[in-house]
Amino acid sequence: MQQKDFKKNFKAFIWHGLFLAVASSFMDIDTIIPAMLIKAGGGEILLGFLTAIMIGGAGVLKLVFASLLSHKNEKNRSY
Repeated sequence: MQQKDFKKNFKAFIWHGLFLAVASSFMDIDTIIPAMLIKAGGGEILLGFLTAIMIGGAGVLKLVFASLLSHKNEKNRSY
């Protein structure tokens, strides 16, 4: 790769990183998706299911996979 392309790609990477940092500071995924569900016509029951999946689902998956990984040696782990 030429030096000119490297500089162009680096500037694009920095611009993308700054935009992502600013955008992610103004949004919270736990509030945007339920708001979209309500706006689309979802009721209280669907909102409850969505909240349970978003908050509880990640915790259950962490428990399942943590128990599987805790018995492996550090050398055998592949990330």
